[in-house]
Amino acid sequence: MRRRQAPGALTALGLLLALGVHLAPLGARELPGDDFGRWETTLRRCSVITPSGKGPVPPPASCRLLRLDQQMEGLLSVRFLQPGGDKSFLDRQLVFAGVLAEGSAAMACHRSRCEPRWPVRLRVSAVGQAGFGDGEAALGLTRAELASGQCLLDERSFRCEATGPEGRQWRVEAAP
Repeated sequence: MRRRQAPGALTALGLLLALGVHLAPLGARELPGDDFGRWETTLRRCSVITPSGKGPVPPPASCRLLRLDQQMEGLLSVRFLQPGGDKSFLDRQLVFAGVLAEGSAAMACHRSRCEPRWPVRLRVSAVGQAGFGDGEAALGLTRAELASGQCLLDERSFRCEATGPEGRQWRVEAAP
């Protein structure tokens, strides 16, 4: 049995993204039709680093899935997932959310299924996590906070990094 994300935390990420909607580049608003949906792929390599700023840096964690969620043209979340297994009924996840950088095109979506238009560059404005980092989120509680950084995604590699207002850092490098 898997436990779902706390709706309050996801709502908080949505609100943070809504604040940045006016910053979405014009190129991301040119596509007709559906403007929302999801794309997902499995990963053969993934390294998740979430130092807390206290004590030694923990060893990198791994993940198995990458999911891109487009809430509307220009707004995107990049989610790295490690599905719960035999010992854990919760999915671990790290989410980078923000607006597309100038020159990046929104995903082409039809009936909630999307295809990225590579390369994708994202200006990160918020990070959410469950199960990665402090305490491993034993109860599945999600932590979301403002952050600044970027994601660079193409057909061969996925890289995201961000820093929170108090210096907390998140970094992921992955490949399909």
